[in-house]
Amino acid sequence: MKEEKKLVVKDNRLIDFKGRMSLNELKLFCLVVADVREQQENQFEEYRIDVSVLAQRTDSKDFYNYISEIALNLEKKRILLEGKDKRGKYRTVLRLINKPVIREDSKELELYIDKDLIPYILDLKKHFTTYEISNILSLNSAYSIRIYELLKQKQYRGYRNIKVDKLREYLGIKEGEYNRFYDFEKRILKVAKEEINEYTDINIDYEKIKKGRKIDEINFKIESKDQEKEIYIEYLNEFYNIKEMKLKMGLKEENFSPIQIMDIYEKAVEKAGNEDINLFEYIRLNYIEIKDNARNKYSYLLNALDNDYASAISQISLDYYIDK
Repeated sequence: MKEEKKLVVKDNRLIDFKGRMSLNELKLFCLVVADVREQQENQFEEYRIDVSVLAQRTDSKDFYNYISEIALNLEKKRILLEGKDKRGKYRTVLRLINKPVIREDSKELELYIDKDLIPYILDLKKHFTTYEISNILSLNSAYSIRIYELLKQKQYRGYRNIKVDKLREYLGIKEGEYNRFYDFEKRILKVAKEEINEYTDINIDYEKIKKGRKIDEINFKIESKDQEKEIYIEYLNEFYNIKEMKLKMGLKEENFSPIQIMDIYEKAVEKAGNEDINLFEYIRLNYIEIKDNARNKYSYLLNALDNDYASAISQISLDYYIDK
């Protein structure tokens, strides 16, 4: 596999982390994630990461010191993850890599992965985002990489709406930085839009939504650049068994497209958060609640999931504790 064809696959909680990483730290971390995926049999052992692709993208004449500094900084990095399970909302801090070693005149980085990172990058069955690493290697802003990942996560939907305050948290922008929206847009949003549209597999645009006199939300539009709709559906079917998902959701009789099925699934994920409930059962119960009373069952089901018309979360949670 050519280096730039490597797949970066991350749990969505790893996409939604809050905090700042430098441009080079982000690129190295994505390369680590892609290589670790290909070396799964080495789990908890030393990984050897080919970093030659980074050497091609730096003007540094001393790659040994250049990559050493990045790797050592990445080892010190901690990122904040948030989630929700049966015990409620939680926050945790995640370390990324351990004991990096770069040898002079070598294009390999030797390292260990923190054991707590493994569930977020290997053997993922749901709630993950994937893209070819080539899409981020030519980006020149760390903010562009972060925005690309956040939007790639919702590419199948075609849009993502993010509150400005929330986006600042995702990007690790501290209080006092880019306080004027004019500066935030000029230095971050416009740069990200230009770079993502030029170098990646998606085209993006955005709309500014006001609340009173203040810009409150950014509504991003996401369009696939290189993939026709049919190719994207093949992608969905490769990573998700759409037919099986429809059966588990109780939607076998509905003529919903793969994209609609993924939209329904993601709506359930948004509602449940990372709460450890059966998402398919959550969808099935809400579908039963509305199926005899709705003309546009797709739209009605999305609304039902958003509001949990069937009180499905409490039903599923009660069944869980009874079974226990």
